[in-house]
Amino acid sequence: MAKRNKERGDPVAPARLLLDTCVWLDLAGNDANEPLLGALETLCRQHVIHIVVPQIVQDEFANNKDRVIRESGRGLARVLKRARVAVWTHGDKRKRRNAAAVLDDIEHKLSNSPDNTARAISRIEKIFADSIRCGTNDEAMLRASNRALEKKAPFHNGRNNFADALILELYGQMVENGKGRCVFVTHNVKDFSVTNADQRLPHPDIAQHFSRIKSRYFIKLIDALRVLRPNQFAEAMFEHEFTMEPRRASEISDAIEELTDRVWYDRHMVSRYKIQTGKTKIIAKKDFGPQHYRDSANDKLVVDDVWKGALKAAKRVEKKYGKANLGPYSKFDWGMINGKLSALRWVFGDEWDMLDT
Repeated sequence: MAKRNKERGDPVAPARLLLDTCVWLDLAGNDANEPLLGALETLCRQHVIHIVVPQIVQDEFANNKDRVIRESGRGLARVLKRARVAVWTHGDKRKRRNAAAVLDDIEHKLSNSPDNTARAISRIEKIFADSIRCGTNDEAMLRASNRALEKKAPFHNGRNNFADALILELYGQMVENGKGRCVFVTHNVKDFSVTNADQRLPHPDIAQHFSRIKSRYFIKLIDALRVLRPNQFAEAMFEHEFTMEPRRASEISDAIEELTDRVWYDRHMVSRYKIQTGKTKIIAKKDFGPQHYRDSANDKLVVDDVWKGALKAAKRVEKKYGKANLGPYSKFDWGMINGKLSALRWVFGDEWDMLDT
C-alpha cells in the first residue's frame, strides 16, 4: 500500500529506479556493498521503490557476472602479498609479527570473496525477476542512433557507447510515460556526467531527461536512496548492520584539492573587491622594494605580476568547477567548507585547523 503524506494526505507513489549495468556489477563485486544490497532488497519488498530493469541491462549483467566472480578479491590479494613482503623486509622486528597476523586475517576473509560475490549475484537476479521489465523498442533504438550521429553524450568521448545510449533513452521513455519520481543511477561518470565539473551533474547533452524533483541523476546508489526515502533507508541499513566503506586516499586527496580551491577562490574574490574599491593598490614589480613588505602583508599592496598570475589561476578554478558553483557562501557554508578541509587534512597527517591555502 502506498504511504501517505501526513500533511497533504495524498498517496506517495513508489519511486522508480533504473540502475546502469555498472551499478549492479559493482554492487555484486564488492563485499562492502552487502549491507547496501540488503537495504535495497528491503525497500523493494516494502514497495517503497520499484526497480526497472531494461533487457539490455539484464543481458550485460549476465555476460559479465562470471568475470566479476573470478576477479573478486584478486586486486586486494595482490596488494596484500606486496604488503606482506614489505612488512617482513622493512618492518620493525617487534611489530611486524602483529602486522603480518592482520594481513593473514584479511587474506582469509578475501578467500571467501568469490562465494560472497556469487551469492550477491543470485540476490540481484532475484531482484531482476521481481522488477518491472523494460524491453528494447524501435523508438529508443532510433534516438540512440541519432545520438551517435550527432556525437552527443554518451558518444562525446569518441567511444562506441551504443548500449549506454540505449539504456539512457529507455530511461527517458520511462520518465515520459510514467507517473511519480524516477531515478537514474550510474557509476559511468565519463560517459554520462558533466565534463570538468561536479560529476554529480548529468552531461548537458542528456540534461533534458532530468529535473530537480521528478527525474533525478545520481552517481551513487546510496545517495539516491538517502534522498528518495531517508527514513526507510536508514532503518533498512541499520537492519543490515551497515558499515561505511573507507574512502580511498585518492578520493580524500581530490576532496582536499577542491576545498582548497574553493577557499582560495573566495579569498581571491575578496582581494579583487579590495582592488576595485581602492583598498589594495597594484604596484609594478620594478617599483617594489623592502619598504613595501608590510603593506603587501596587510593586503594594501600587490605586485602586478602576482596579480596577473592570480587572475589566471581564478579562471582555471572557474573553468574546473563552474563560476556559479563557487559562492558566495553563507556563514554556515563557509564553516562547513573549512571544517571539512581541516578534518580531511587531519586524516592525512596535518594538525587540526590546518587551513593554509
